[in-house]
Amino acid sequence: MAGAASALFLLDIKGRVLVWRDYRGDVSAAQAERFFTKLIEKEGDPQSQDPVVYDNGVTYMFIQHSNVYLMTATRQNCNAASLLFFLHRVVDVFKHYFEELEEESLRDNFVVVYELLDEIMDFGYPQYTEAKILSEFIKTDAYRMEVTQRPPMAVTNAVSWRSEGINYKKNEVFLDVVESVNILVNSNGQIIRSDVVGALKMRTYLSGMPECKLGLNDRVLLEAQGRATKGKAIDLEDIKFHQCVRLARFENDRTISFIPPDGSFDLMTYRLSTQVKPLIWVEAQVEKHSRSRVEIMVKARSQFKELLLRMLRLWCLCLLMLPVQMFGHQWDLQHMHLKMMHYCGK
Repeated sequence: MAGAASALFLLDIKGRVLVWRDYRGDVSAAQAERFFTKLIEKEGDPQSQDPVVYDNGVTYMFIQHSNVYLMTATRQNCNAASLLFFLHRVVDVFKHYFEELEEESLRDNFVVVYELLDEIMDFGYPQYTEAKILSEFIKTDAYRMEVTQRPPMAVTNAVSWRSEGINYKKNEVFLDVVESVNILVNSNGQIIRSDVVGALKMRTYLSGMPECKLGLNDRVLLEAQGRATKGKAIDLEDIKFHQCVRLARFENDRTISFIPPDGSFDLMTYRLSTQVKPLIWVEAQVEKHSRSRVEIMVKARSQFKELLLRMLRLWCLCLLMLPVQMFGHQWDLQHMHLKMMHYCGK
């Protein structure tokens, strides 16, 4: 990440500083007042809702959670997306410790908050944002008197998302592929745009520090290996990996190699820009017989394969969008008829 954050501020809804941590010594607490002044000016401009504010050589990047503003200030040219993502991870860490991140929870846990701010960032560079790892050596009970604990190995090695010493009697890995289909259809029934957004969700219960490998029917990989790709390969776009994936290995041979965290996590998300046939095709016909009688016929036809139809028990919910003029009338439900026709596949 180019550049580093100079300070991290936690402000209440009125712009007053609750907690702040100076990491580089080139900004002061007065920067929070200037930031909030600029923020109020931005609220009057509906076209300027970006989470970045620049003023007099200082760049402010912020997010709002409940009644708390989390803001970083820097005098360097930083990666804004990286710092904004870091602020969201800080919210997750605080919620892990305090259940809810609010002004009251911060005031009740000043000591723990400062301990966390010292660990999650060092000299303006993000460090450890895994709540499970931080909770192993930062305890919320301030009255506990114990011998100083050594930091867990996950803090001092390259695998910050997994602790050592994990042991299971039965090693198990569960992998779910969850995909959603987005289709835009015009009034003539023609498909204008379609894509598939998917995610690989994993649950791992493995002992030690296991290294897992996963291969995909990616077109780039199959073509590089000289294998036929007709009808078998896909073009993955907008791929986003969990931090445990070795990106260099993926760039070299398109193999997903990783040491997984313990428990549930999203291994990767992706998008496919491809022509997708709608799973359920809906046709509607509206026939107006008189001022008091309107007949609406809705047909839903599945386009699943016959084998899949036998395996699935399909429930359909049809939502009818009525014209605005029809809301001013009194409806007699006793004289309204709804005809249910037997559902059958294509």
